[in-house]
Amino acid sequence: MVRQSSLFWRYTYGAVFTALCAFAGLIGIVAYQLDVSMTRQEAELLKLSKSRLLETLTADVNLAGRRLEFLFEDRLRRVNAIAERSDTLSALESRNNVAMSELLGPAASEADVDAIVVLDESARVIGASSYNADLVTLGASIEKFGFYADIEASLNDSYPGEKLTFSKVYPLEETGIFVPGTLSNAISQVIFTPVFDEFGYVVGGLLAQRWLRPQEPMLVDLARIDDFQLAIVHGEQIVSRANFSGGYSDLLRPSTASNITADGERFIECGEPLSLITVCAALPIEALTETQLELTKIGSEEEAKLLQGLFVFGLMALVAFALVAFLLSRQITRPLTDITGVLSGIAEGDYESKVVGTDRSDEVGDIARSVVSLQRSVKERDALRVRVHQKNTILKTQETQLREQNILFDAALNNMSHGLCMFDAHGKLIVSNRRYEELFDLDKGQLTAGMSTGEIEALLNVEVVESGDIDANDFRILHPRFSSGSHSTEMVKTPAGRIVLTTRQPLADGGWVAISEDITERQEARDRLAFLARHDILTQLPNRIEFRDQMEALLQRQREEGGEFATLCLDLDEFKTVNDSLGHPIGDELLRQVAERLTAQSDGNELVVRLGGDEFAILTDLPVNMDAVEELAQSVIWQLSQPFQIADHEIVIGVSIGISVAKGDGTEGDELFKQADLALYRAKEDGRSTYKFFEADMGTAVNDRRELITDLRNAVSNGELELHFQPQYKLEDQMISGFEALVRWNHPTRGMVSPGEFIPLAEDTGLIIQLGEWVLKEACRIAAAWPDHLMIAVNLSPRQLRGHAFGPVLINALVKSGLRADRLELEVTESVLLTDSEDVLEALHQAKSLGVKVSMDDFGTGYSSLSYLRRFPFDKIKIDQSFVRSMSYSSDSISIVKAVIELARNLNMTTTAEGVETRELLDMLTEIGCTDAQGYFLGRPMPQKNAEELVFGTSQALISAAQ
Repeated sequence: MVRQSSLFWRYTYGAVFTALCAFAGLIGIVAYQLDVSMTRQEAELLKLSKSRLLETLTADVNLAGRRLEFLFEDRLRRVNAIAERSDTLSALESRNNVAMSELLGPAASEADVDAIVVLDESARVIGASSYNADLVTLGASIEKFGFYADIEASLNDSYPGEKLTFSKVYPLEETGIFVPGTLSNAISQVIFTPVFDEFGYVVGGLLAQRWLRPQEPMLVDLARIDDFQLAIVHGEQIVSRANFSGGYSDLLRPSTASNITADGERFIECGEPLSLITVCAALPIEALTETQLELTKIGSEEEAKLLQGLFVFGLMALVAFALVAFLLSRQITRPLTDITGVLSGIAEGDYESKVVGTDRSDEVGDIARSVVSLQRSVKERDALRVRVHQKNTILKTQETQLREQNILFDAALNNMSHGLCMFDAHGKLIVSNRRYEELFDLDKGQLTAGMSTGEIEALLNVEVVESGDIDANDFRILHPRFSSGSHSTEMVKTPAGRIVLTTRQPLADGGWVAISEDITERQEARDRLAFLARHDILTQLPNRIEFRDQMEALLQRQREEGGEFATLCLDLDEFKTVNDSLGHPIGDELLRQVAERLTAQSDGNELVVRLGGDEFAILTDLPVNMDAVEELAQSVIWQLSQPFQIADHEIVIGVSIGISVAKGDGTEGDELFKQADLALYRAKEDGRSTYKFFEADMGTAVNDRRELITDLRNAVSNGELELHFQPQYKLEDQMISGFEALVRWNHPTRGMVSPGEFIPLAEDTGLIIQLGEWVLKEACRIAAAWPDHLMIAVNLSPRQLRGHAFGPVLINALVKSGLRADRLELEVTESVLLTDSEDVLEALHQAKSLGVKVSMDDFGTGYSSLSYLRRFPFDKIKIDQSFVRSMSYSSDSISIVKAVIELARNLNMTTTAEGVETRELLDMLTEIGCTDAQGYFLGRPMPQKNAEELVFGTSQALISAAQ
């Protein structure tokens, strides 16, 4: 029982009496205040009801405005989606109005626009979403409107990363009707978005128009949901409405301060102008009276409920307060007795007794928690003595282990093949190894712990070669600039010429580790391969790849800066005579001296290129005038007409030059090159050793090309094609291992047409697919009758491997001919793989699964050959003849051929050397381990009859064939 002491009961009675007085006073104040507030509320009801209606109408106006803006933006997104579709690009490039109408008619409906007009890159109208559109009239009218300048800006300034579109609202007189027969009104939305081709160039654009409906569906739905009236105003005209009757005069108010119309029938609110239109919302005036009555009724009911509830709550609170006061008195006295018992236990060594009241937040709780702290402190003091002894034992053991680990760490660190430095978060050196000092030519002990990155960088004195994460001008080899969790790499050159790659990895504590590796030999090899990929190995001049890149760069500069530049195509006169009569070594030396003279006469602003064979090109700088171009052409002709002294021969040749001029009219690089080539043909026809500028009438050469294409289409069906076969010999036993099938065209009027003339035509026109299928089937048919150990090699074009049609053609050729699959070898060049690598690799894997052999032809002439050797398991590598022929005088070529043979051997592939034309080359290839050889020294391409005489003759030996 609770002892009825004076303190306990005084506390209880005083609390109850105070609560009773406070409750009585509260009831009186509340009753008086309610009476006063009800009187005020009646005066404010009308103002409040107006305010509520105004807020409602304002919200409705804003909602309608945002919905209109959303619809405008949504139509822009939909039209933009149509512009990004591939079929839209195809229809635009076709310039076929019917195709564009069939595509854009349904698309316009899906995009919720009334009409779509198609413009080309010059903003000319070329199609529309309706067949009935008058494109000429439409194009003329669009140019007169104000948004035409925005269209031109979008077409001229857009690129994939910055697509300039616009969506604006215009009145009828500023747009007209794009397509006759569509809906019209006083206001329409005009949308424009550009169209890009697959290379990121703007090729045209879509111009869409959508008229605002007299009863816009969105407004009707919105007015129906919220039961109010909506009207869209343009000038002094209502252009669209929803649930609204009356005219523009019904929207007028007697003053700007009033929201009631002049006729007193509506409560109205208009939003901020949205472009050329304004959204207004209205409710009948009866809604204001209804709102006022509703608020008055609610106020009276709430007053009665408040007084009743307050009285009931007060009585309940008084009873609860008395009970709480009683319980609080008990809670204060009981825990004190328990705490006294716990203190006695601590004095006797009992640390586990539970202390009551620690969860309280008053003074009693503070006392209980202090007792718990005392209990814990005394207990921990006793336990501390035990832990200190255990820690001392563990520390001694760890000290011994750490000393042993440091010995092992020092041995490993100083025997690493890479240099290493470790830094703390403040950039101070923690540790480094001897290899790091060796890489940067530092004396032993020159790096000491505690040195800053700045002090070490001053010792290194390196030159930046390549920075993987920061600008080279802000380079720091030791102090990285990266976020936590990332790493960075830099490549530097030491004063001794060594190339060092440094990789930096962050540590968890804010420091980092820098690991350095000597990659001098690897970098030199990579630089050499990169140079060979873009330069001619014989003359060291840039090759066709570099030529095309530089031309594209000049065209881009021309678009930005203007001006003109020229392309000169050079073809050496009488070179073939020199090459055939004096031999390839003399011809190669002549090409080198020609390259030297062309380079010497250049003033440094021209790019001199060897395109192949005896063809060269010169690309002038931008800008250049035509007088300078003519002087350059005359200088080249004079320089190359001077005698060349090679060995004991004095050689005189000439040069013919074709010139095309890039005038900034949008002509592409390939077309400029073709123009220069046509001008070159004209220069040769006019007597050679002269130059000609491209003229339009030179297109007769194009007509001749067109006739040749027509004849080529009928060549297969007319039986004009035939196969020649060039033998391939296995160097180990000097016996024929197979033949390469080469197509020849015996034209009825032109005679034998060179493959170099008709094969490119077949590639350009797609006839190569039909031609290649015939070659494959005919080669399989002929080879099926030969001995089983002979292979037959067939070259493949990129077009043949596109899609999925090649597999059935290959199977059909093998089945019909009866040729064993492992006797067929398909030769592909890197250009085949680069066209569409996934489809190509899939087709080649299918061929491999049938047992057909696959070889990489002309290996080494491309930039990515090694990557394709990794991605596809070739059976053979055919070394390009440019490397083979130059082995007799170039140590670089010998090294490259040896590397290719060793690479093939490691990949379990055989090698065939192309272009073997001398006994010296044959012996060299045999000595370095090449497995097969092919070339004029061993056998020229021959008709089927001669090949079969060789196959079924008494001797198939290499020596016999070569003689």
